[in-house]
Amino acid sequence: MLRLRREDGGLARGRGRDVVKIGGWLVAVGACAALVACGANRSTAPAAPTTAMPEATAPGMTLDPRAQIEALDREIDAGLAELNVSPPVPACVAAATCSQLAPEPMATQPAVQDPACQPGSSDVCTDTCTLSGSICENAKRICELARDLGGTDAYANEKCAKGNASCEAARERCCSCV
Repeated sequence: MLRLRREDGGLARGRGRDVVKIGGWLVAVGACAALVACGANRSTAPAAPTTAMPEATAPGMTLDPRAQIEALDREIDAGLAELNVSPPVPACVAAATCSQLAPEPMATQPAVQDPACQPGSSDVCTDTCTLSGSICENAKRICELARDLGGTDAYANEKCAKGNASCEAARERCCSCV
């Protein structure tokens, strides 16, 4: 008969072949666990390229400029809704001249850098101004993408103009917050 020490310090008794069977199972389970753990760190996908990825590869963003513009425009609309500001309609939409406009981001300073902008110090005003900044950053990125599309894409130019108008409306909400 074989005697083994148990974890609690007592002796376990058993026949040799029973202990070997249990030990064999433990070794097999341990080996499988090790293989699974090691295999979990490996991927069958090819290794990531070592070159830098293009800008705007945030989660959910595709490299297609129009898809990026659409996603950024939706984020702007959501931010405006949170601020209770209606999305403005750019003048070029009414005049159907968006394709003729150069897609340029607004030259307006961010609210936090403008000495004339003096929002209140409440949490509501802080959140409003943070959201305003995000809207303006998204508008700027839309205009950059529109420019990358050659500057003559009516859809992209319209979204640039809308983003700029949205930035101005959000900035005004920030600066008038008390």
